[in-house]
Amino acid sequence: MGLPVNQMEMKRMIRSTLIGLVIAAGLIRPALAEEMKLGFVDLRRALYETEDGRKARASLKKVFDQKQKELDEQQDEVKKAIEDLNKKKTLLPADTVRQKQDELQERVAKVQQTYMRHQQDLAAKEEEATQPIVERLQRIIGKIAAAENFTMIFDKNQGVVFAKPHLDLTNEVIRRYNAGEEKAAAPAGGKAAPSKKK
Repeated sequence: MGLPVNQMEMKRMIRSTLIGLVIAAGLIRPALAEEMKLGFVDLRRALYETEDGRKARASLKKVFDQKQKELDEQQDEVKKAIEDLNKKKTLLPADTVRQKQDELQERVAKVQQTYMRHQQDLAAKEEEATQPIVERLQRIIGKIAAAENFTMIFDKNQGVVFAKPHLDLTNEVIRRYNAGEEKAAAPAGGKAAPSKKK
């Protein structure tokens, strides 16, 4: 399952990646590059290794399994009806065969519609379940960046080709999340509410 990313976030990540590539290519003065402190996070891993992320994933799997069972039952019914028609086709009048074929095409179309509806439902439920977790992770990443003076922190899944392992902040982000940091939602002013340590 992928992470929902809005357009502003995507633009910011692309801009950050481009700056990182320019630095890596040596197109910015070495002195400036040395002043910059870079890090990266595997946001997808962080999402699904936090306690809330594991719960969300388990909940989504239950919904997926239920919908998949419903879809499998519909597909099996249509498949059986097609097999029955193929066996009896030579014994039935041509008009009846055509009528049954039309009915089967309608049933196949309904199965396809059910599949599309399930896909949309699952995507909406995934976004609903994971968005608050992602927002909290981003607040924690922002706090780490501010406290440890990082210039940029990249998402590993958005284009980091190589980075030294000590720059990986994922475990620290997961640890802080599971410890309850940034649990309260950020107020409308944009600043995160103060975290409450357990």
